[in-house]
Amino acid sequence: MASLRFRLRQRFWRWTAPGKISEYLSDNPSPKLQIGAGYNLLRGWLNTTLYPFAKGAVYLDASQPFPLPSAAFDYVFSEHVIEHIEFEEAATMLSESARSLKRGGRIRLATPDLAQIIALYAQPSGVAQQAYIRWIMDNFRPCVGEYNPAHVINQSFHGWRHKFIYDEPTMVKALESAGFTAVTRVEPGRSGDENLRGIEQHGEYVGSDSAMRYETMVFEAVKP
Repeated sequence: MASLRFRLRQRFWRWTAPGKISEYLSDNPSPKLQIGAGYNLLRGWLNTTLYPFAKGAVYLDASQPFPLPSAAFDYVFSEHVIEHIEFEEAATMLSESARSLKRGGRIRLATPDLAQIIALYAQPSGVAQQAYIRWIMDNFRPCVGEYNPAHVINQSFHGWRHKFIYDEPTMVKALESAGFTAVTRVEPGRSGDENLRGIEQHGEYVGSDSAMRYETMVFEAVKP
């Protein structure tokens, strides 16, 4: 019964999304799209997510073609979402983001950094690595009884239900393959564009800003 209710709710979300999207676009002179908002609803943005439980969120499956008009948005933002879908599905997400953006529009994308995850095993005695290992083990695997980087790395993949974790070159190539240019890595929370500054909330979600900063890489790019 619970599964049936959930399927009916998903159908309702799909039915109502087009009206909400049209209303948002007609009411906002500078449209901004957030993909995978969860409960981080940004004011002035079209906040979309696969499970729109939060009031004001709109249904969107990032792995499928977007039900959005072309060249409609000035900005696209997505935080710790792309790693939850398959690599091939992520290519759809990025190409659809580019299609939905106006010329000169910008995308901002935050996702775990594979190099930092691998460093937990390759350099486990580093200060930053030790702090991250302790945080993961204390909060998510306390029953293990030791600070074991192997458990932390498995948490980063299976524990978070991640499908594909990117390193910097792979992420840059994926963005460029989708048609973006001027791909630039930036610090979490920082941007030369005030509309993209300070919008990450993953640190609040996981309960540790330092852990978020350790594991996260952020990129901005432009649709030419």
